Amino acid sequence: MKQNLNLKNYLMAATLSLGLFTLARADDSILTNQVPAESASVAGNLSLLGQTYGTLTYSYIDLDDTSVHADSYTFELNQALAAGLDGVFAYDYSRTGSFAGSHVSQHTVSAALRAFSTSYTWGKPYVEAGVGHAWSRFAGARDNSFLWEVAVGAEFQVLPRATVTPYVQYVDAPDLAGDGVWNYGVKGSYWIDTSWAVTAGFERDDEQNTAFTVGTNFRF
Repeated sequence: MKQNLNLKNYLMAATLSLGLFTLARADDSILTNQVPAESASVAGNLSLLGQTYGTLTYSYIDLDDTSVHADSYTFELNQALAAGLDGVFAYDYSRTGSFAGSHVSQHTVSAALRAFSTSYTWGKPYVEAGVGHAWSRFAGARDNSFLWEVAVGAEFQVLPRATVTPYVQYVDAPDLAGDGVWNYGVKGSYWIDTSWAVTAGFERDDEQNTAFTVGTNFRF
């Protein structure tokens, strides 16, 4: 039996994590001087699109018009496949606070292709399409559904080590309760060095649920 609480409103919040990141401002020349000589050429291109890296994030999700929130934990792998094309693989676990004596929990796995352009000086616009599967549980009842998503956004290199990426995404899991959901957000990343970065994000959907995300990116 399908549940009244629609986890689709936030199941992708951390998967393609979103949000508003307060960047640590520093003089560009100082940043360049802090990078070892052998990696100085990389310092101007510490972006996310077109790179191979992993992401671990936690999201606090304020569920509108309820007395509870949800916690979401996500692992994501971005794999550069070709010039202008990335593959994105993600696992997410979400769980609400207790209401009616129980919790809603959901597991999601997904894969997507993200095509982007490097032809513009102002940033890297991208389009994305993906599919996956979601499994949810509430008060002993279980449900699952195929899901699909599409997104558009653009990555801006605001500092040699920092990027900001606003985006719009549509997600639908047809066999779960409720309709598809639009997500609007922005995420940011700041590289401490060429291997490790901190990331944060902010996302709001068309049902007024809000997600705040923090985490880390790591190259390997």
